[in-house]
Amino acid sequence: MNQPIFCLKTKLPNIKLKKMLALMAEWQTAFIFQAPSNNTIRLAYGAVATCPFHQGQDQFDTLKNWQVDLKKRFVELTPPHPNQLALVGSFSFEQCSASKDSFWEELAQGYFFLPQYTIIKTGDKIELITCSLDAAAIKQESNAFAYQLQKVSNQALTPVSHTVSTPTANSLTTWQKKLSSVAQKTTSPRLKQVILTHSFEASSSTIFEPLAIWRQLMLIQPQTYHILLKTSVGTFISSTPERFAKFQANQLQTAAVTGNIKRGQSPTEDQELTTALFSNRQYLQEQKDVVKTLRSILQKHHLTISCSKEPQLLRNMDVQHLYTPITAKGHFELFKLLHDLHPAPILGGVPYTQALKQIQQLESESRGLFGSPLGYFKFDGTGELATGLRSALVKGKTTRLFAETTLAKEFALQNETSATQFRFQPLLQVLKGRVPSALVSHSN
Repeated sequence: MNQPIFCLKTKLPNIKLKKMLALMAEWQTAFIFQAPSNNTIRLAYGAVATCPFHQGQDQFDTLKNWQVDLKKRFVELTPPHPNQLALVGSFSFEQCSASKDSFWEELAQGYFFLPQYTIIKTGDKIELITCSLDAAAIKQESNAFAYQLQKVSNQALTPVSHTVSTPTANSLTTWQKKLSSVAQKTTSPRLKQVILTHSFEASSSTIFEPLAIWRQLMLIQPQTYHILLKTSVGTFISSTPERFAKFQANQLQTAAVTGNIKRGQSPTEDQELTTALFSNRQYLQEQKDVVKTLRSILQKHHLTISCSKEPQLLRNMDVQHLYTPITAKGHFELFKLLHDLHPAPILGGVPYTQALKQIQQLESESRGLFGSPLGYFKFDGTGELATGLRSALVKGKTTRLFAETTLAKEFALQNETSATQFRFQPLLQVLKGRVPSALVSHSN
């Protein structure tokens, strides 16, 4: 039944983010999106409708058609059109079989929803967009939500120190042996590199508070995306440096992010590590391969591409990366282009298509939302998606953490195992209620 959807936009007084997060704790379905070094935060509460993803269907086509259908049902009660309204959520990495769905459950096929309440906070400016199926009640619903927002206590967001059970040295040794075994099976001379998923489960005697975790990551890592998707299955959190796509009419921006080296404890050591990063031939080649793959995909859509010849430096609180922003201009069909860009090259390998086939053979478990495009699609055709790296799914007293592992002839397995463990550290230390020393030293 295609009922009309009524939309109402109102302005709110300046309210602290802590209160917005505290109120979100009371909602089963919610979403947060903040781009790197951006003072705009999008928060969504409740679902008026969810996208009907089904196994075997193209998820990009499904979302496109659903957005078109929803747009026909909108009735705006406040001029101008609430162009900030958006669908929010995440695609899945793959359309997996039912046998792989036990952990991710309904999230295995992706999850997007139309929020009941959307808050757009830009500095002290705050807008509230309310969606409802009841025109007579929408004003009251909007006022009631605004009242709850001002009255809620933020005590629930106090950071908690957890005693976290994590993988033992034996389990890490087992993982390294598995990589060695996989490397022996990857015998094709054309296959230069495969990106595999490494995950482990951290547990605690007390419940993890995902909103407090998200907030702490936001405070200590301002140069990354900070995204949270809360559902009945659990809460997916990603603190990723990787832009998948930012788009508007006739323009799409993406980026290549590779390389992985820690921050120094002093400015001198920091610069020495930066020099080492830009001198690493394997990382530089990996960066070239990712840029080449992205350019090839964009060129197939007949777009004009601009990007720097040499990578830039992307510095986060705990790690440094090679970074090449890419802009493509021209006419394109958005969802078809996004389909072709997924999965991000950094999560496939080289050559891209052959590496993806190898991953399907080697990985027995679904990647679910890990490495998937997640973000928002506004109804005016603009939006932004990040690639869900450095992520975790929080379920009560357990949290499963995810990171990528590069398997390549040029990379020593022991070094790559250490690099993978390093990628876990910011999120793992937040779970423990600690902030890594590298983060503290660069927090000013």
